[in-house]
Amino acid sequence: MGIGRNISQYAYEHPQKPAIKQINGETVTYYELYENIKKIQTAFIRLTNKKNIKVGILMGNTSEFLEVFFAVITLGGIAVPFDPKWRKRDIRHVLESCQMDVCIGSRNFLERTGIKHENVMLIDEIKKDVQTDHHEKWEEFDEELFYLGFTSGSTGKPKGYMRNHKSWLESFNVGEQIFGYGKNDVILAPGPLCHSLSLFAAVHALHIGATFYLLPAFSQKETLNILLKREATVFYGVPTMIQALLQMMKNEEKCIMNNVTIISSGAKLSYEARKQLKEMFPNGQLFEFYGASELSFVSYVDDEIFKKAPKSVGIPFPGVEVAIRKKDGSEASFNEVGEVVVRSNLLFSGYFNNPIETKNVLKDDGASIGDLGYLDENGFLTIVGREKNMFISGGLNIYPEEIEKVLKERDEVEEAVVIGVEDDYWGQKPVAFIKWKEKAQHRSFNALKRYCRSELPLYKCPRTFYEVDEFPYTSSGKIARKELEFIVKGEEK
Repeated sequence: MGIGRNISQYAYEHPQKPAIKQINGETVTYYELYENIKKIQTAFIRLTNKKNIKVGILMGNTSEFLEVFFAVITLGGIAVPFDPKWRKRDIRHVLESCQMDVCIGSRNFLERTGIKHENVMLIDEIKKDVQTDHHEKWEEFDEELFYLGFTSGSTGKPKGYMRNHKSWLESFNVGEQIFGYGKNDVILAPGPLCHSLSLFAAVHALHIGATFYLLPAFSQKETLNILLKREATVFYGVPTMIQALLQMMKNEEKCIMNNVTIISSGAKLSYEARKQLKEMFPNGQLFEFYGASELSFVSYVDDEIFKKAPKSVGIPFPGVEVAIRKKDGSEASFNEVGEVVVRSNLLFSGYFNNPIETKNVLKDDGASIGDLGYLDENGFLTIVGREKNMFISGGLNIYPEEIEKVLKERDEVEEAVVIGVEDDYWGQKPVAFIKWKEKAQHRSFNALKRYCRSELPLYKCPRTFYEVDEFPYTSSGKIARKELEFIVKGEEK
């Protein structure tokens, strides 16, 4: 069946059940969600009879975003969320390259960006003026594309990746098996809905008839209040969010009665962060998972796995096979670093209008996004870094992520990024960029150097440290490592 196809059934069986809860106390029931979806679909059908329409969604974290998303995908269309943080040239690039049939957005987003498109619709006007005079049968679309998301491309422009219904339906099943949540849960994912982690959590929640708790943007205060008041039973977040929450948690009492399930992804949690979370929510469950927009779920760590292999990203999810390949394509030995190759039914369908990049990722023996890692004798997977981030110093491979992980173990460090810069003697040498925690008492590069030397081989220790107030980011929210090179070059002049 297609994603969201059961919403009509939930609206009939549980019309007053909250589908979407909001921080201002407002809720959207399943009946209201279904009626709003039908209104939006009526507007689409009046505008075009084209099948498989691509609809640009131009709004922030609102209930209307999710209503539009489900209106599109249950008609067999493709939803294309735009990031409010994109530059105008990024928006123009996506509009032109993806050939949008319709754009629907909030007045604020459309006025701020000045988007020009022949079929632009305001969500407020649709919900106010359109009467539901047509109900298209929601068909099954398992093999059809439903979502065009974006990640950072090598050119700096957003790069579109495509998903079909089946890949996420399979991912929903796998997530429910491991994380153990269902229709009676309230799921909180306070990141941007234009990014795949929060969008996945929201769509999964509504697909199974659960409640999604929607925040307009991540707020550590609001998120913590929701968790401490036990208003959410499942929390999806990234380590930077969790670090922000932990900074506020220090004066709070343990939330012993809260059985919250915390799901973290995007990077490994530090040992200290994991320890603090377990102390704060002793009866809760804590999961970390490794995956990607292109791969979906790959491997996970729960409490038992963490005890056995704390530095790993755990074991593969059910139905996922992981292999480590050497450069010649042969299988690597245990504990030998190579390219991480994934086989599963959860994979993406390819990059939009980019067959060369698609072929580089989707290969005959599985999919690889260029991550490097190794499997040990017990089947635990450890990621050492990205092939594109690796550099060579004195003939030895250095993976920046390994050094960054060590630096972020320090209480005073909020974020750390390591890059390789040119050096006449070593070829390249590691340098580190540090963002201190706001209330950090001890800010010493010498202390960081000593700590690195105690935890890493000397050749991996950063030669130089730079302090930054904020890191530059790409259009998809990742740290723009290339831009950091200009800081070094500027210092050397």
